[in-house]
Amino acid sequence: MRSLKKAQGITLIGFIFVLAVLGVFLYAGMQLGPVYMDHMSVVKAMKTAASEGANQSPAEIKSRISKLLYISYVDQVKPTDFKIVRGNGREIQVKYDVEKEFFGNLSFKMKFEDRVPL
Repeated sequence: MRSLKKAQGITLIGFIFVLAVLGVFLYAGMQLGPVYMDHMSVVKAMKTAASEGANQSPAEIKSRISKLLYISYVDQVKPTDFKIVRGNGREIQVKYDVEKEFFGNLSFKMKFEDRVPL
């Protein structure tokens, strides 16, 4: 009776462990995904304002960005985070941090910095 093969596969405890690890990664993705989607909206608003207002004042450009972010429901970035700087030309610069809670006292801190030429 040597024809019986050794059982292969994952046990119930192993399966539960794999599901727990996948659940943690899915939860992290659900927490971080909206933050990066908001950042894409910030960059899009900067590009839109840059294409519309090459000869506008910095206050007008910041006001336009603020309106575009309001339309996109982005509330993590304030108008004071935007700066119009001069270098080889004018450009819009944004620098901001987002802290997102994860489990208990664990949190993610993300730093964003982008530049768009005018």
